[in-house]
Amino acid sequence: MSQTIAPQEAEKVLRYWRLKPLFTRPAGGTANASLTVVGVRGQYVLRRRNPRYCAPGQLAYDHSVLHGLAQAGLPVPRVVRAASGSRWVEHGGHIYELYHYIDGAPFNPQDLNEVAAAGAMLARFHRAAERIEPRGQKDWPRYFDPKSSLKALKEAKRQLRGPAPGDLGPFAASDVAEVLERLSAEARVCERRLPDKAYWALPLTIIHGDWHPANLRFADHRVAGIFDFDWVGRQPRMVDVADGLLFFGSVRREILDGGDIWSLTQPLHPDWGRMQVFMDAYRGHMPLEPAELLALPDLLRQRALYNRTDPMTRKVPQDRKLDFLAAGQVPELLNWIADHEEQLQRGWQ
Repeated sequence: MSQTIAPQEAEKVLRYWRLKPLFTRPAGGTANASLTVVGVRGQYVLRRRNPRYCAPGQLAYDHSVLHGLAQAGLPVPRVVRAASGSRWVEHGGHIYELYHYIDGAPFNPQDLNEVAAAGAMLARFHRAAERIEPRGQKDWPRYFDPKSSLKALKEAKRQLRGPAPGDLGPFAASDVAEVLERLSAEARVCERRLPDKAYWALPLTIIHGDWHPANLRFADHRVAGIFDFDWVGRQPRMVDVADGLLFFGSVRREILDGGDIWSLTQPLHPDWGRMQVFMDAYRGHMPLEPAELLALPDLLRQRALYNRTDPMTRKVPQDRKLDFLAAGQVPELLNWIADHEEQLQRGWQ
């Protein structure tokens, strides 16, 4: 469900910035509530942070990364300090931030120049991140951990066997059970083939953590804005590359709606040609090590699993969880990864 901020709430909070809005409009998002604010001094985005991403150390870390990327010339949101000088304010038990608005158009999936631009910008992001030493603290565990997916799948199995499995949509209980078994088996494969020790041995840098079309805006076939820094943290850079290949290198059947979790996680249909465009653009600026490419299929698997199991756990109503899980066509995506495993590891030009 899309999150937003009521105009009355915004008016009270914006007083901390001595900003009186002329008008506001929703800004979308599924984790943090946000609102576009138009004032006499320009346009802004007011953001109410999800409590999951509100620890002071984390706020300081995220803002340090934003500052470092901005200094490197990347098109990231610029924080507007409150009248007190703070980069964020607390009001009514919530944390709010204000950013200068960045104009741009949504990703055009038909434009391969934008696919290439997303790959090249990710390389610039990683190159700039190598020089950033953030303040604060954000010692997060492994991203998209298959153990987290296994836990979510175990709960889903319990729900399916219980007295109230909920709305299964067009799926029979046997169909859902089959999907649960397949995804559980794939999560165990990821655990075995890419254990924590191997994951953390991959080259690390500060990554974006959600390199997704809904988090970029474009203008003239170039990236005009990069958004949603909740997941920035020191992790293997190949996590971002896997995200880019999966999300920019796949075709969706419907137009992407960044405020709708069903749209954001709609089935992905990988396209090797699109992936090659993204990877060529990235590697043109940032070479990859052989070990990173060898880990790529398993990073894709763990992301494909997490992309369904995490929203199922946190963002979907209880009575739609099993329907949501089965609707993702994740087994088909996993089949594609298996069929192209050697190509993913060694087939790049």
